[in-house]
Amino acid sequence: MSKKDPKLVFKKCETEDDLKDVYDYDADVFAEAGDFEWSLKNLKQEQTEGWDIYSVTFKAEKEIIAALFMKKDGKALLTKNTAVKMSHKGLGVSHKIKEFFEQKAREDKFSNIVHFCAVDNFRNIGLNESYGYDKVDTRKNGEVLQWEKKL
Repeated sequence: MSKKDPKLVFKKCETEDDLKDVYDYDADVFAEAGDFEWSLKNLKQEQTEGWDIYSVTFKAEKEIIAALFMKKDGKALLTKNTAVKMSHKGLGVSHKIKEFFEQKAREDKFSNIVHFCAVDNFRNIGLNESYGYDKVDTRKNGEVLQWEKKL
């Protein structure tokens, strides 16, 4: 696996089993979901509220290393993601996740991307800044930052 170009698979959760796989894999990894407590009930609620949930794995592995959330809101694509599993940090996964969000937004002709991350997720904050996102708001009693990038 190349450090500069990890081959990732983004799988949309289409069934309850898909969602359960994301939840069951390793709840401790995904404890920092950002704006909600990590539970199967809350994942289902996210879907009910219009969020598409994706699992992220390496092409050659079956191990889920992150979860992504995307939601259409007018001309904006709303995005958020869990932290990447610790054993897979430093391999460029977060960059590929950001590129996946941006590719989806361009394919679907959105005018901007709105990304949410925890206020203390310094890696995600730095990543947002390096990709040209601007911090525009703080939500959930100061726990979640809202970032925006015009496309």
